[in-house]
Amino acid sequence: MSRGIDQASVRKLGRADLRRKNKWLLLHLIQALGPNSQAELARRSGLSPTTVSGILQPLVEARVLVEEGKTLFRLGRKASILAFNPRTLLTAAVVVDQEECEVALVDLSARVVDHAAFGYPRYSGPMEVVERAAAHLAAMAERNGLDPKGLLGVGVAIPGLVDAVSGVVHVAANLGWRNVHLRALFEEKTGLRTRIEHLGRAKARAEATWGKGTEHRNFVCLEIGSGLGAGVMVDGRILSGASAWAGEVGHTPIDPDGPRCACGRNGCLEVYCATPGIRRCLLECLEAAGAMRSRLSMASTLADLSEASREGDPVAQRVLEETARRLAQGITGIIWNFDPEVIIVSGAVARQWPELIEATRAVLSAGVTVRSLEVPLVPASQEADAGVIAASARVLFAAIEELADGDAAHPGAQAAGREASAETSAAALAGGPRPGGE
Repeated sequence: MSRGIDQASVRKLGRADLRRKNKWLLLHLIQALGPNSQAELARRSGLSPTTVSGILQPLVEARVLVEEGKTLFRLGRKASILAFNPRTLLTAAVVVDQEECEVALVDLSARVVDHAAFGYPRYSGPMEVVERAAAHLAAMAERNGLDPKGLLGVGVAIPGLVDAVSGVVHVAANLGWRNVHLRALFEEKTGLRTRIEHLGRAKARAEATWGKGTEHRNFVCLEIGSGLGAGVMVDGRILSGASAWAGEVGHTPIDPDGPRCACGRNGCLEVYCATPGIRRCLLECLEAAGAMRSRLSMASTLADLSEASREGDPVAQRVLEETARRLAQGITGIIWNFDPEVIIVSGAVARQWPELIEATRAVLSAGVTVRSLEVPLVPASQEADAGVIAASARVLFAAIEELADGDAAHPGAQAAGREASAETSAAALAGGPRPGGE
């Protein structure tokens, strides 16, 4: 008798687990692909239309999903487009950088609902930045008719040595921060569950779900801005390392006699290729130019460098060549160490000075190693390169997990210690194993 009860329980648990997996898959598809019809979701998931309808209809009734227009289906019939409710299921996103902080409200499909940015002097204290970010988020919530306490959580991305588990920023050299309990500060000021992530790893997660990493299980997302770091995806999983510091490629030594790096060593990749290093190189090239005419000055921006490079400005060309040469040195090491299928370059430097990617490709192609020629070097996708989307990714994934577990009222309320990983998400879209019909 007891044996029969055990078997029935196992079967029941098996059906419940299958339903949960199917629910997660459908929700993830809406998250990754954006609003979609049930027919398209059935086609992409391999589930029957009846199963799709049975899973999604309760979420429509609970207003987790809402109808967002119609699309033509077979024989001229119209099908409803389903989307996550942008009025109830939002996460807060914060990107902390050297002299600027971005804040945003992002829905479960990674669509930015509201966005703002504010500046501050370099080396401002963490409390000042957190308080201003929290104030901006509260104002955004009010502007959109939302209760700030009803947001799903806060996702924070920051360059530096970050422990995502404890939420401690051990070193953010360009901000002058050390051993800052950033998660605790944000939770105190917002009252919301907060997740802290290294900016490069956050960008890699975003690329794996919404960008150019969706078709790859092994890639490196190289973030170049005020600092330089990377998110490394290996066999579909983010590489964290023993201390959760994997990806700090900006501190790869390039020249032991080079300028001092904030990490304490000399000649790191970051001191040549991040924004401060490029500015120093520009100064050196301007001083060396002498009477040579150039439209550039020490006040020139990355956009000015880009335009001057296209016009053949001699100083701009020299800065481009020197930066590309150094960047190629670092990327060669990345290629040999991580064996990626592709290297995705994100951040302000690549976005505002795209000529650097092409020049670096040329240096790699001219090298003696054939291995370097096999790895494409591509700019980040527009969606995944948005820092606020990357910052919100872990909170968004956790919300999908909670919805799949059945908490349609408020995903994230019970998901403090859980998250759906970007690596699982990438596998689901890249042809990995999929749940079956019920």
